[in-house]
Amino acid sequence: MSTEINKSLILNELKAYYGFSSDSDFADFLGIKRQTLSSWHSRNTFDIELLYAKCVNVDGNFLLTGQGYIEKPKVKDMSQFENVTKTVTFSDKTKSKENVSLLVNDSPEDLYNKIPKVVTVDSVGKDNVVLVPAKAAAGYLLGYGDAGFVQTLPTFSLPNIQNGTFRMFQVSGHSMYPTISDGCYVVGEWVENWVKDVKDNRVYIIVCDDGILVKRVLNRLKKYNNLYLKSDNRKEYPNISLEPHQIKEVWAVKMHLSFELPDPTVLYDRVGDLEAEIDHIKSLLKVKN
Repeated sequence: MSTEINKSLILNELKAYYGFSSDSDFADFLGIKRQTLSSWHSRNTFDIELLYAKCVNVDGNFLLTGQGYIEKPKVKDMSQFENVTKTVTFSDKTKSKENVSLLVNDSPEDLYNKIPKVVTVDSVGKDNVVLVPAKAAAGYLLGYGDAGFVQTLPTFSLPNIQNGTFRMFQVSGHSMYPTISDGCYVVGEWVENWVKDVKDNRVYIIVCDDGILVKRVLNRLKKYNNLYLKSDNRKEYPNISLEPHQIKEVWAVKMHLSFELPDPTVLYDRVGDLEAEIDHIKSLLKVKN
């Protein structure tokens, strides 16, 4: 039984949702040529990032799978819930809402009890997974605490991602290659206690003044009052030291999503280099003996 997603059907449902009767009108709405849309149908494909940008009312899970509700759950500004904790009690009136945004405050100096500025939850109080595409990274640095901005981002539900607050980020750049490639996605779980819960040499998403960074981290907050960020591609990318006041959010990477298989060539090259160096050292030792 084939599990291939029928993307042509998704395109047709999007066209119907927006009330277009012709492919030409739908293509104009998307900002593409009619021939491009026809090619998508025939090849059962589409540009998902373009659809995210154009179809702002459509749920991201529907675009990925073709299942569930086509319309994105509405995010409600619940600013009256300022200073709430992670545990929220919903009234009967609140439960009737499809999706709720909670604004919370925390002290920037408090490294032990960090709370997300905005979280989105469904009608039963379960956190949604918000996606921050690479194109939205710059906007996220300014709007991560703005419910109006967060509601424009796609939301998903993912298997085995539960009992916590999670966010998905698209990776931009090659600093973590070959572990994490440019363009893939990482799902991070909110880190509440930076001092205790940031573990050495694990991969984290650091939202800071310099951007959204995906790095291995050495936690030196107690000793030097900083987090030390390392790249897996160490030859081309230097280490970075960040103090708490430079950091907005910390997310622990729990899942890595990629549409490409890793290229083993880099690892083979490294092994080959090591073998050559060992042989060279052996030859030098023989000469000395």
